[in-house]
Amino acid sequence: MRRHFTATAFVVDSKGRTLLLWHKRLQRWMPPGGHVDPDETPEDCARRECKEETGLDIDIIGDAQENIFSGGEDEGRILKKPFAFLLEDIPACPERQELEHQHMDFVYMARPLNEDQMLNLAEEEGAELKWFTRTDIEALSAEEIYANVKNYILSVLP
Repeated sequence: MRRHFTATAFVVDSKGRTLLLWHKRLQRWMPPGGHVDPDETPEDCARRECKEETGLDIDIIGDAQENIFSGGEDEGRILKKPFAFLLEDIPACPERQELEHQHMDFVYMARPLNEDQMLNLAEEEGAELKWFTRTDIEALSAEEIYANVKNYILSVLP
């Protein structure tokens, strides 16, 4: 089975809301994300996809890790640690000439760099863009949001 690297950004603002877009093809509320381009890190992909899909600049949040490059920064750097690394089954999509495949998804927490920044929905990706509270997420049905997306959001929102 073919596999693609992807990255996803769950953006949470200072009010405890998460940003989701109504994905046109999937017909569900989804966080911004997409395929990692050649020569791109997963965290750079999550930032780029969020900017492209929502217009929002974000900061990727990762767990603290020991900097093994301390004193040897010319050797490399520590990347942000994703919240999860998922293997997701993606069904075939004949209209896009895509066969069944899997996504190896780096899932990140993120926050807006500027909460006053204007949102700008990429209309080729989504039909709507909205900030959701915990109560809003709890009220969504299985036809509106995938269980794994809902569970993740509920695990991080206050």
